Amino acid sequence: MFNNTNSNHAIKLILLAFTSILFSTQAYSNEVNESALPSYSISQGSFKSNFTSELRQQVIDVSRLTNTPDQLNNKATSKTREEMLNNNSVLLNKASKDKVTQKRGSYYDADFTIYGVTSFLLDDFDNDGFYQTFSVVFDADMYSYTQHQRAEVYALLYLSKNGKPWKHYYTTDTFIIEADSDLDEYEVITTFLSGYPTDFYDVLIDLYQVGYTDIVATYSSDDSNALYALPLESDNHDDTYIEVVEVYGGGSFSFIVLFMIIALSFFRFSAKQ
Repeated sequence: MFNNTNSNHAIKLILLAFTSILFSTQAYSNEVNESALPSYSISQGSFKSNFTSELRQQVIDVSRLTNTPDQLNNKATSKTREEMLNNNSVLLNKASKDKVTQKRGSYYDADFTIYGVTSFLLDDFDNDGFYQTFSVVFDADMYSYTQHQRAEVYALLYLSKNGKPWKHYYTTDTFIIEADSDLDEYEVITTFLSGYPTDFYDVLIDLYQVGYTDIVATYSSDDSNALYALPLESDNHDDTYIEVVEVYGGGSFSFIVLFMIIALSFFRFSAKQ
């Protein structure tokens, strides 16, 4: 026969065990959910001067409703930077051989740099300090001894989650830069749709001149805190509603129900003693 002290002690142990099982099941469920989701994002890029506050918000609203993320239209590959560098040279050599020959005489002596970068955190619906939408603005400059200091360029943008390898998340369209003007600042607005866990992300920008195979300028979180440890998460982590835990596997669910029945029976038996 149980006395009150032993009964209370046993009840506490049962509650502790049940809580542990519940949290373990929830963690497993979240892990399964995350691994099953592809990494999808959508980005829009243009000169910063083209984005008014209203247009920027329209871009964000439309992006969030897209049915075609960048990973499905070749604007993002999710490949590592090393893989992109190995493959990019081959692709450019095949596609731009004649173009390279024509341009090499004009811009061979040009120097490129990314003068400065800023970033903006834009949407955090659950107010947890992690954002699903962010913006990166960079100013690419060129210096040349030719009379017309203009060049056609594009950029590849990468993310590193908490120090892990750089993953390609966007390729801009080509755009024109002119000498060291700040009127050609380029802005990329990105929304994470799915598959990006809540974490801190660094950003890296590789600049290319159209018609060339090599990177002409690079800028990353090593150069500026504006690209360092951005608190980000995808839309599926940024909901304002209460998440319902889904338990995978009939066996796990049956075990929890059985455990609850046994516990309730024990409580009733103890109360009668």
